[in-house]
Amino acid sequence: MADILVVEDEPDLRDLIVEEVESMGHSTAIASDGAEALRYLATHQPQLILSDINMPNMNGCAFRQEIVENFSHLQNVPFIFVSAYAEQNDIADAMEVGADHFVTKPIDFDALGDLVQTLIDGQRQTDDWNQF
Repeated sequence: MADILVVEDEPDLRDLIVEEVESMGHSTAIASDGAEALRYLATHQPQLILSDINMPNMNGCAFRQEIVENFSHLQNVPFIFVSAYAEQNDIADAMEVGADHFVTKPIDFDALGDLVQTLIDGQRQTDDWNQF
């Protein structure tokens, strides 16, 4: 089981993502935009972050950039953008700020579940290796 931060401004979609992630056996925390997520990260360390891009107050790219610049202990936490933006330049921008993956809406929850599990398993192996 992993702690996963879900950052999504649309309440219905956020609830659906949370429901799906929790059905995989993971716990979740939620934020409605990047600014709220940063306040959460000031006192918590999730094992994975799922974030929308287009949100009020602080968009997903600015949120990810803030993590890179000011939360160095979280830079290696897997980060997945989940967005309706699917143009090549949108994906390139997301990857440029350090996202590990980009999932388009509407979400294929089976594929997202596989991706989440793969990233969490990989993070655990990295954490185990870093203990030596």
